Amino acid sequence: MRRGAGGLALSLAATLVAACAAPRPGPGGVADLAPEERPADRSDEASLWLQADRREEQLEASPSVVRDPALQAYIRGVVCRIAGPHCPRIRAYVIRDPAFNASMAANGLMEIGTGLLLRLANEAQLAHVLGHEIGHYLRRHTMQRWEDFQAKAINLRAEVGSLAAFSRDQEREADQLGSELMVKSGYDPREAPRVWERFMAERGGRPTVASNIFLATHPPTAERVAALRNYAEKTVVTTGEPRIGRDDYVAHLRPARRWMLRDEVRRHQFASSETLLRFLIEAGDSLGELYFSEGELHRLRGALGDLTRSVAAYRRALEFPDAPPETQRSLGLVYLRLEDRAAARKTLARYLEDRPDAQDRALIENQIAELEAAR
Repeated sequence: MRRGAGGLALSLAATLVAACAAPRPGPGGVADLAPEERPADRSDEASLWLQADRREEQLEASPSVVRDPALQAYIRGVVCRIAGPHCPRIRAYVIRDPAFNASMAANGLMEIGTGLLLRLANEAQLAHVLGHEIGHYLRRHTMQRWEDFQAKAINLRAEVGSLAAFSRDQEREADQLGSELMVKSGYDPREAPRVWERFMAERGGRPTVASNIFLATHPPTAERVAALRNYAEKTVVTTGEPRIGRDDYVAHLRPARRWMLRDEVRRHQFASSETLLRFLIEAGDSLGELYFSEGELHRLRGALGDLTRSVAAYRRALEFPDAPPETQRSLGLVYLRLEDRAAARKTLARYLEDRPDAQDRALIENQIAELEAAR
């Protein structure tokens, strides 16, 4: 790819092999986790693993877990590509959660929110997120945080600020190790900062919301982007053309994207969702469902001018073959609110023509009858 300052090209294959074969002390003084290693019985770390095991038992029966075999297998494949010999110990669960969120437990339990998946553009960006979380696992950051908390508590000097600062150091370290794993696996490291550039754009430059643990303990986004971009500039991928994997990512996400978009719009975080939809529309995939989602956003928000905007978005959606059948119904309901009865009657009738088995058929027929009677 490219060489950075001084013409230095970094090859990370030996680094990763060494990390997997021989545990090394991290900055917290805890050796990296070996592929088959388990914590000693009755140790603090074993207790942390047990807590995570219980969380996993809950997930196995939880309706919030997305049980799409093709999507699960795809994410599993990317995990194993990055994790190498640690693959058998890492279990990734996709959680139906429209927030930008992911987490990693001490025992290798990874949770990935659908809101995060919706915001990624390609497989390389997914590899960045997975590599970051795997970095937490390899460096045993949960154990490090527990030991740090104990030390502060014993000295009666524990402060929330100091704990958060320590956590940010871990996040920086996970970014670094995750970038190494990403590059070793053949992914383009230039995609990593783009995840956070889009995130900054979506938030409109506002600071991270502390209520989201995934984000509150991470380094400031601008700093993170600069660090990841600097790493990409100094790094050369030694395994051929770096992988981006946009087509594969989009194809595996497409079956679930319609309800992911619905969940996103129903969060009522309209400014953020509007920016996200703009990014997705610019990417040019499944435009019918995207313009429909844009119409839904304006309809639900209902601010000045939003009903007119929703009509324009629904009409745009209908220009594409993947427009959801509900587009005509939503458009008809907006016409009702705008008191355009003729357009509402015509559009709702078209909805029933397109959906003869519609579950709300009786309700829509009653609305059409009322409109006919009012002519």
